[in-house]
Amino acid sequence: MVVAILGVMAALAWGSLRDNIPRYRLISASRELAEDVANLRMLAITSNREARLVLEEFDPDGSDPDVYGGAWRLQAGDASTNSRRWEDLPIDADVDGSDDQQGGGPVDLGPGGNRESPGVGLATMEALRGPGTGNGNAVVFTPRGWLSNPAGDFDANGYITLRLVNKSALSKGYADEVYVRIARSGYVRLESTASPESGTVGTSESSTHGS
Repeated sequence: MVVAILGVMAALAWGSLRDNIPRYRLISASRELAEDVANLRMLAITSNREARLVLEEFDPDGSDPDVYGGAWRLQAGDASTNSRRWEDLPIDADVDGSDDQQGGGPVDLGPGGNRESPGVGLATMEALRGPGTGNGNAVVFTPRGWLSNPAGDFDANGYITLRLVNKSALSKGYADEVYVRIARSGYVRLESTASPESGTVGTSESSTHGS
């Protein structure tokens, strides 16, 4: 009898854990994306140069939970020296003019990626124009920590919004998504459709508005 009860409890616990794993992955991927944005902003301020996040790939299939992914790249520029060149993080081209170290640049949620997140997809969105030329699909920070993207890249509430999706939940008929909202002033906010994961990352909303 005891063994049978323990078996039932273990089965229930495993079922609950199995259902929650995709959500944990969604939250983790969303927080890491928000932290990437917040870190780029801080890099722009402390290094007195531009920094950008370039959206490179979106989820290849919007409905299949076994197909997942999304990729972006973290880069720094130096327009103050009239340079049009961007280098993958970490910053190292100042030493010999060559971008030898690029390990901090690419981020990939897909199979085999450096942040592989099974069942999580970066939802397709309308392309960002980005500021100037060569900044398509990029979120670009100025050395003051503000976004230099044109007004058309922001939604009606003044955000550039990136959306991550729990595809396992989607396949079962309910929405479990996290919105990574980036304001022109540079602060990042997370909003979840399924639980109170909302909040700012890297800096507070009030302090950033006042900067």
